[in-house]
Amino acid sequence: MVSTTQWKLGVSLVLVSAVAFAEEGVTTGSFPVERRNVVTVSVPLQSQSTQVALEGEHVMGERFSVGLGVFAAFNRVQSRFRVPEPSGLEGFDSTSYELGLAPSVRFYLTGRAPQGLWLAPRLEVGVGRSSNSAVGDIPDAQFINDTDADTLWSVGGTAVLGYSMVLESGFTVQGGVGVGARRNGIAYDSVRLGPTGESGLVRIHQSTWLFTQRILLNVGWAF
Repeated sequence: MVSTTQWKLGVSLVLVSAVAFAEEGVTTGSFPVERRNVVTVSVPLQSQSTQVALEGEHVMGERFSVGLGVFAAFNRVQSRFRVPEPSGLEGFDSTSYELGLAPSVRFYLTGRAPQGLWLAPRLEVGVGRSSNSAVGDIPDAQFINDTDADTLWSVGGTAVLGYSMVLESGFTVQGGVGVGARRNGIAYDSVRLGPTGESGLVRIHQSTWLFTQRILLNVGWAF
């Protein structure tokens, strides 16, 4: 006859074995190993500009994570008139760059962070500079050959709906679409007539609101 002590010992061994089996299933089963950090880089999808972003994500719970992105954009445009101006001006070369930060949060609608369908409010803050150079033989207007337009700041918000997939190896693919708005503040030199009728360069300050659209495709690693 089995004693009470032996029965309690047997139950304890069964419970310990069940817990160990469950823990092993979580870490080695078909469901990916729990990962709390993700680092990805963006895949450029727009031909008008070259932008690279490094994104970091930290999981705070099953349905919530916080992130921070660092991005850099570079753009060069060469425009030419079909018929050169009488002054000899043929066109302009424009170059611009921008550096910025993008903090965000993600609310996972399906799955378990860091994978599944998510909605992410995102803030973007950037600073940059653009330069415009006149092209052509314009000796009488040498002062406009090199004029700079400085992007003093840009601030915007975007709502992104996306999906993240994490393979068992940790390889991660993220895709999404978003819409938002951004406000740009710029300063540039412009030729203006003075009180005496003489022309000269005047510094102009402007700010504008822009409607923005975003297509997101990132690849990286979860750990």
